[in-house]
Parts: sequence; C-alpha cells; structure tokens
Amino acid sequence: MQPHDIIDLTAADSGQDDGDSAVEPAAQQLQPQQPQQPPRGGRGSGSAAEPSSSHARRNPRHRRLQMIKDFFRERAIATGLHADSTHYGTEQLATAIAAASSSSSSTVLCNRSTLLFNTTMADRGWACGYRNCQMLISSVMQSVHGSSLGALLVPPRMPAERVPPVRELQEMLELSWRDGFDCDGADQLDHRVMGTRKWIGTTEIYCILAHLGVRAHIVDFHCPTAPDRSHPALFSWIIEYFTAAPPPALLAGDQADDSLAGEAAGSGGAVRFAARHPLYLQHQGHSRTVVGVELADDATYLLVFDPDVNAAANPARFRMPIARTRGTRQFQILYVDHADCCPPAVPKQIVSRRIP
Repeated sequence: MQPHDIIDLTAADSGQDDGDSAVEPAAQQLQPQQPQQPPRGGRGSGSAAEPSSSHARRNPRHRRLQMIKDFFRERAIATGLHADSTHYGTEQLATAIAAASSSSSSTVLCNRSTLLFNTTMADRGWACGYRNCQMLISSVMQSVHGSSLGALLVPPRMPAERVPPVRELQEMLELSWRDGFDCDGADQLDHRVMGTRKWIGTTEIYCILAHLGVRAHIVDFHCPTAPDRSHPALFSWIIEYFTAAPPPALLAGDQADDSLAGEAAGSGGAVRFAARHPLYLQHQGHSRTVVGVELADDATYLLVFDPDVNAAANPARFRMPIARTRGTRQFQILYVDHADCCPPAVPKQIVSRRIP
C-alpha cells in the first residue's frame, strides 16, 4: 500500500504546550498527500484505466490479459463485493476467538453487524480507505435500520439494503465537497476522485460519512508516548473506547449486543459485543478498522480488520500487539459517536482532538 501521508503536526504546533490535548482544524493538518505513482489514475490523471504498453497493444495475448484485468477491476469498483470478505464479520470473529483464546482472556468487540471488506486484485494498492469506509458504514447502516425507533434515527441518506460500492463512495465524496466540506482537501485532490485510483484518508472518510448524515470525530496521536517509540496512549484510548460504559443506547439493535459469544462457543475466553461502532485507524501508508480489543494476562491486542489481509482462516492474524506501533510516528482515529449518529447538521469544518 502506498503512503497516505499524515502531515507532521509538531512543526505546525511548536508554540503549543504538548501537555494537554487540543482541538485543531483538521483541514490544516490532515490533508492527504498523494505520493509519486505510475500514471494510472493518480491525482490529476482523471482516469482509472491503466495505459497499455506498446508491447501489449501489439501482442494479442497481452491484450486479452489486459481485458481480463480490466473486467475484474471494474467489477470490484462497481460492486464492492468479494466472496471472501463480505461473508465474514464480527459475528464470525467472535466465534473464532472464543474457541482459540485462553480461558483467562477477555475480548470486547464492536457491534455484531460490522462486515469485513477486503481489497481485491483489482483495487489493492489504492482502495484501503474505501474498504474501511465500507466497514464503518456496514456497522452504522445495520444499527440504524434495525432500530425500533425507525426513521427518526436514520440519517437522511443512509442506504437501507446494501453497503455502497467504491464507485458510489467516490461519488459521495465529490458531492460532499460540492456541499462545502473540507475545501482544502478537495483542492488537493482536484475536486475529482470518480473513476480514479486516488488514495483517500481520514478527512475524506469524514466527508463521506457527512454526506450520509453521520457525524464523526477525529483524534490525532501525533507522537509515540513510550521510550521504545510505541504508542501506549493510543492503545489506552482504544481500550477505554470499547470497555467503558457506552453513552445512552439510542439504537435498539445495540442494546441487544451485550451478550457473551464465548459462552455460546463453549470454550475459550469470554467474548462480548459492545454498543460501539468500529474505529477507522490511519497511519502513514495504510489504514485499518479496529473492531475490538483482547485483554489477556500477558498481553493486550487490538483486533483489526485489514482490507489487505484475508485472515478468516487464521484468527491470530486479526491481532495487533503494541509492538506493531513501533516506528510509526503518528496515528489518527475516526470514530462515530452514538449520540451524534443523527445530528441536525454535520460541521463542514473538520476539527481533530490531539493526544497527548
């Protein structure tokens, strides 16, 4: 996965006291920067088609291979579905973890409806942001439409039957820009992503959710907080998010999520679902979706759905230890708060909270 850079916050905030968290305009610090890439639909090219070489044009076999590749690329972008990804979610993960973990461990997952969306051979290398956005939407969509409060809780443009495919997410992003969201980010991406392979990041996910009427929040972890250059503050924040008492449950579907999947599986440690949506986790070069935490006597793990990793056959690959944060300077988290799921208006100026 090519980098989706997180701008250095330290230089921009050298006059601030790092002892307290701060709220800052995210549009100034979270602008996605497009790395150098081959001319195949990157920023400014406006085309999703990969140019054929002169050799490929002359060789019928290469032409056929290119046509097959283009077919699968178009199918992946148009549908957003993949047989190995959209049939796996937090329900299946809970069963696998409960069977494989020790009896002394405790696992908390986000709500049951979150689905895993993997990249395919057609969109690997540029679409991780869109795939993570699909995971967030799968959680929010099923929660609001499963609520007994009905249409009063449904954001104005939230789909009811399916998670939007990549191409529709690209259209939503452009529409949000036209509505005035994240003008700086829109300028940087030339106000166009439809039909391209431009990478997106945290602020673009915010804009897509805003277009759907869902309010999100961004938290910056701008530097390591341990001598070994790892991020214990990031882990502590995420653990608190999943294990603390949730806000008043607005969604009936979430009220029923506080159950023990581990006991149902008959072995292993306790696994329960919390009335929480998953977290979008961005760092330089890649993004993932955090769907829960696993707390054991000897270690703590984040449980992540990685669009580029099909880990269904091996649940251990869903675990992310704190050692994996070493060497990564900055992280960003985007989360959806239940209380803000259906606000009267979503702020068009993106702000973020900085920790520490």
